[in-house]
Amino acid sequence: MEHKILKSFGVIAKKENLASVEHDTKTNALVLESLFPFPGYNGTTVPDKTDPRSLFLVTDVIYSDDKIIRAVQQIKKTFPHHFDGAPGQIDLYNKPAGAIRLKYLSYEKVGSLVAAFEDQGIVFIKDKKVAEYTSIIKISKYFQIENNSEGIYSDMNWKGMYYLQIPIKLRWDNFEKITMSIKHNIDDNNFDAALTIMYDEEGVIDFVRIYDEQSCHGKLMFIRGKYLEAIKYL
Repeated sequence: MEHKILKSFGVIAKKENLASVEHDTKTNALVLESLFPFPGYNGTTVPDKTDPRSLFLVTDVIYSDDKIIRAVQQIKKTFPHHFDGAPGQIDLYNKPAGAIRLKYLSYEKVGSLVAAFEDQGIVFIKDKKVAEYTSIIKISKYFQIENNSEGIYSDMNWKGMYYLQIPIKLRWDNFEKITMSIKHNIDDNNFDAALTIMYDEEGVIDFVRIYDEQSCHGKLMFIRGKYLEAIKYL
């Protein structure tokens, strides 16, 4: 098998529980927090709540990806703290809403980053209390992956993150049904799954993203085989 590295802009879709941030973010913008970033995976460590995994700045409109990415580029030239920002969409009150997904930034620095985005012309929804709810989240981001075997790729920047290539785009409801069926029929069902699309020279490639820090090649092959088997009957 030819070794292949794929570097691509793409979109990941996943379902997570969101709620208003309880920590002081020093901003009047609406900031939501992912309560369980990998809901299907039970890790062995408890995240440090002074360093959030994922925050979402909710924008007043759904801006284009390039608008957000250009703003992030400009801000990183002068912003004194490291962060990762990516354009995305969430559900809010049963309607799609624009968002900027933040990682690697502590709560108390969010306010100064919001101000920097506002200087770039980004407008945010005002802060309000949002009780915990479940949302499908779509994040546009850059991927770097390499294949380990036929149809199985690993993330070059994140240990425990894998991408199983599938032949079609799955509807979300079908994806959830297949994933739950697999989890009910495998002894080691401790993994989180999401849908991802990337691009190569031939066009769009569809993946199921698996997060599992303890995964092995045999488990990944088994899971991919089950997705492929289920897809035949759609």
